[in-house]
Amino acid sequence: MKSRLENRGFKLTEEELEKLATFHRLLIERNRSINVTRIFNLDDIVDKHYVDCLIIQRFVPNLPEPLLDIGTGGGFPGIPLKIVNPDLHIILGEGVRKRVDFLRDVRDELKLEKLDIIGRNIDKDFEYPVSGVITRAVESVTDTLKRSKNCLVPGGHVYFMKGPNVDEEMEEAEKRLGSLYQLADDFPYQLPGTPYRRRLVVYRKLAPPTQDKP
Repeated sequence: MKSRLENRGFKLTEEELEKLATFHRLLIERNRSINVTRIFNLDDIVDKHYVDCLIIQRFVPNLPEPLLDIGTGGGFPGIPLKIVNPDLHIILGEGVRKRVDFLRDVRDELKLEKLDIIGRNIDKDFEYPVSGVITRAVESVTDTLKRSKNCLVPGGHVYFMKGPNVDEEMEEAEKRLGSLYQLADDFPYQLPGTPYRRRLVVYRKLAPPTQDKP
């Protein structure tokens, strides 16, 4: 794992590598019951999961906090990001009980602090204030922005880890939610050493319009 990550341009500390290796072991051991990934080859997991999560900070080196990971599944991208940002307050949102139990076991095994786990689906009724939302989930940009609108503070950002063909989703979001969110950044990239093309699309929540006093 270490050499694969370094070949992709990611040099982790020994402590970070140890934690990532422990996470990987737990993931493989429990994957059949928590159903997170169909990928079992180590090199593929490193590229398609770990590198895909860690590369985000090349574009956003200072992630906001609290950072809510919606639909984290087995902890992607929240766990890899937490491993390399031990002081960052991250919240993992996951509605499937087996996955929630797994995430709690990972937190305990890795001794990760400032990592909250919300055992429910994040919807529009979730109102805990956060400064950032991140997701690798497959639902549309519009649906995730709707989920986030009551917990994301004005000026906060939503980070979408998407495939390259997301333009139609972005057009729909502009039509339906353009008064609430503004496109802040759009980073197309390729996972290093692979043919896999990705996009990090970032939206900023707008402040509500001020009302003039009579």
